[in-house]
Amino acid sequence: MAQKTMAETALQVQELRVRAGYYQLLARLFYQEIDEAFAAQFVEAQPVLALDECADGIERSFARGSNRMRKFLQRRTADSITETRCDYARVFLGAGSVTKVPVSPFESVYADEGRLIMQASRDGACAAYAADGLAVSDGFNMPEDHISFEFQYMALLLNRCADALGGTQDEGPVAAADAARAQAATYREKAQAFFAAHLAPWVPLFCEEAADLAQTPFYQGLLEATAAWMALECTQMAVDGAAAQKGVRALAADARAKAATQQETLHGPRREVA
Repeated sequence: MAQKTMAETALQVQELRVRAGYYQLLARLFYQEIDEAFAAQFVEAQPVLALDECADGIERSFARGSNRMRKFLQRRTADSITETRCDYARVFLGAGSVTKVPVSPFESVYADEGRLIMQASRDGACAAYAADGLAVSDGFNMPEDHISFEFQYMALLLNRCADALGGTQDEGPVAAADAARAQAATYREKAQAFFAAHLAPWVPLFCEEAADLAQTPFYQGLLEATAAWMALECTQMAVDGAAAQKGVRALAADARAKAATQQETLHGPRREVA
């Protein structure tokens, strides 16, 4: 019985590490554009995922998006990295964007009214980081609710949960193992709470809107895989994704309606061309 429990715990630790590793990969991909060195590493490390006919739609979407990224980089030419750099700037930095409603990788843009950065959602993310003695430090001076920072925090929580669970397997006093289990439960609850409050509500809609701007298969694949990953994590953490997104999607609909009204005020009603 003890051996079975240890094996189950080891499997849980491994799964946590894998999930944390994927969040770290996403954090890197959304933080800045890729270069040749990263492209080579990605192709070498990322396996081709099977598009299993028996898998559900979400799993197939995740595999399809991941494979699309790898295929693009595997077949890259001298111009491919330049294409991805331009696409990154267009999709995630707003370079040349002509959308009336901003598409931006910051939680506040989606979770708060007005589609502005540095709003209440950013303060909430900062408070969560601070509770674990963390503060964002980066060279781009970006607000703390950038998608990459939130993904990094999720990776940290999952890794700390794995560390604590690993401690339950160490030989020692029963009290120490109980304390390790309690610590693991704390980090698991923190991860679930942060995901439900700061990722599940807005990342899926952001991926949908950003996908409309992406022109390279690499970033189209990244956005599809990220949206699917969010759905998979909702299942993993027992979060109702549709309910979590409801408020954010209502704000988005309101923002689009206001933009349409403003456009009509400035240029008159839109006329269909026969």
